[in-house]
Amino acid sequence: MPDLSALLAYTALADQQAFAELYEQTRARSWTICRRMLGDDQLAEDAMQDAYVRIWHQAGSYRPHLGDAQAWLATVVRNVCRDRLRALSREGAHRSDGADAQGDPPEVADHRTPEAVLDARMRSSVEDCFEQLAPRQRDLLTAAYVMGQTHGELARERGLPLGTVKTLIRRAVLALRACLGAHA
Repeated sequence: MPDLSALLAYTALADQQAFAELYEQTRARSWTICRRMLGDDQLAEDAMQDAYVRIWHQAGSYRPHLGDAQAWLATVVRNVCRDRLRALSREGAHRSDGADAQGDPPEVADHRTPEAVLDARMRSSVEDCFEQLAPRQRDLLTAAYVMGQTHGELARERGLPLGTVKTLIRRAVLALRACLGAHA
């Protein structure tokens, strides 16, 4: 099974077979991201499609030396979901600003619970803070905390001293903590 970096490279060359394999290897994680961020199956399906269209067109912009392929793909998917959320909030704001012919504001049903709204805001804050980290820090945090790799595995895979990996992860966690504290 080819690695994701190779599949992205072939996808950048318009290799449809490589893109199909890339999709098969990454769709479950991408679906989880879309579903969690958007909270609706139909919205998540649309976002998935848009994300993979964007991946097809932007595969050539992936730079392996800047980070893990899985992290790059997840970032593309999250960005598409964020774009969707922004568009939905603009659409909702546009609807709520308007009034009908009698001057009454239009009925806009909001089925989200306060907990869901708070959860979405927290998730957005975490993602915004995560995006502020250096690419190497994002890569290491993703590999350690999402993919479950040990510090030793990360050091071997990336050709870095173990102490450097630990320091980079620790600084990333501290930066996230400080950023999230500023958002509170």
